[in-house]
Amino acid sequence: MTPRHLLSYCIIAVIASATILTDSHAADVRSRAYTNSSCIIADEPFLLPETTDDTSARMAPMVGIIAAKLANALIAGAIDGISGGLSKRGERKDTEYVTANNVNLYVADLSGEPQVRLNPEFRCATIVTGNIQPSDYDCSKDYIPREASVEFLDLPPSEWVTTREDNSVENILKRANVCVVGKVASVFEARIILSDDRTAYRVDSAGYEINSLFSTKSKSAKRNLFYTMEVVEPTADGDGRVLTMPLLDIGEVSAGKSSLGDTAVSSDWLLVPDISPNARRDFQSDTLVHQEVFGKIEALERVVTRDTRVLAGIEERAKNVSANIRDALKDEMTDIEIRLIKSASMLEALRGEYADLPVVADQYMPVTIRFGITESRSERKSLQAIGGILEKNSEMLASKATKMVGVERSLDALPEESELDSARTAYFDAKVALEIESASADAEKLHSELEAAKQSFNAALIAEGLAPIE
Repeated sequence: MTPRHLLSYCIIAVIASATILTDSHAADVRSRAYTNSSCIIADEPFLLPETTDDTSARMAPMVGIIAAKLANALIAGAIDGISGGLSKRGERKDTEYVTANNVNLYVADLSGEPQVRLNPEFRCATIVTGNIQPSDYDCSKDYIPREASVEFLDLPPSEWVTTREDNSVENILKRANVCVVGKVASVFEARIILSDDRTAYRVDSAGYEINSLFSTKSKSAKRNLFYTMEVVEPTADGDGRVLTMPLLDIGEVSAGKSSLGDTAVSSDWLLVPDISPNARRDFQSDTLVHQEVFGKIEALERVVTRDTRVLAGIEERAKNVSANIRDALKDEMTDIEIRLIKSASMLEALRGEYADLPVVADQYMPVTIRFGITESRSERKSLQAIGGILEKNSEMLASKATKMVGVERSLDALPEESELDSARTAYFDAKVALEIESASADAEKLHSELEAAKQSFNAALIAEGLAPIE
């Protein structure tokens, strides 16, 4: 199988697993949104020339182009209807929406300490407006790769030049099996940028191309262009709360304007939506065994680190004392060495046990995501309409805004250890100490300390709305 055929196969396989809300005919589709860990257009890789020695390495790495194919359903309505039931078609002519239900915002990360992280496949959104083929149509085989010119290979990749003649966005979109009939009306890409501690994010433009406006057929007309991305909490009555909504103000545009690769426009920093209590409880239940084993691993690592440092200190001290004291220190060093051997053996066994634990359900907190495309004659009126969304969700967003005070100044600050984290550490330290010294004279005392630590840990769990350990 050639690299090009392999590329097509990978893309098709990913699309087959995508979430597709509707499947209408191409003529009925105006906008679709696609999300992935990288951008379809801005992050298109180079194909190495045929002269490259290792044929299998011709294609630069490409991990699943589409993680979630959000929606081929266009919902046109009033922008102030987003937070609840959508208004009737035609009440506002300047906004289009692409909507997805049951997109999981969080995934389980068991690579280290069990925890939830923002879905890593939600790092770039590509919004395409135009005459798009149905989802079962395959155009990926027609994609012409971005082959690098041989004479530029000695330069840094950022300076490579392609020999490909068709560099259109329509061709590039085919690598993700996004099949556009004719020219796209518009395409826009946005990156989700996380802070180092993953508690805050912003959205950066990764570029756009506009061949025609949807709000007017005039080629000379100018409009103020906005993109919004609402994350909405589903509710039984359908009137979900907006958890977060970044806004990108592209500025004044007209048909024929292109700014591919432009990263000059960014949203404000916003807090990542908290994981819901139900999702957090589900994660705790799903990973109970993982958390138990990993907690003991961390505690044993602390024991090994501490005993190694103590042993080194005693060995250094023994060099400058009398023979009698040195003999006593040797006995103490022997006890520590024995404990280190036992701790290291337990640690190795637990690491193996953790690696062999079964994979748990890895997706949590389904949300609705609505991408809004606004073309307006008046920037002020559009911002007022967007403000209506914030007003309808003022209680939720006000609490978020309070937390956001100083967020840009604190993005690089180290997170403080919570009461739950402290109680968890104390519990597993006590648990491991008892297991190591179970046959010693201190076993009864260690057992009492473990029970006290367990009570404190359970109190902290309950205070966070989580189930206590047994």
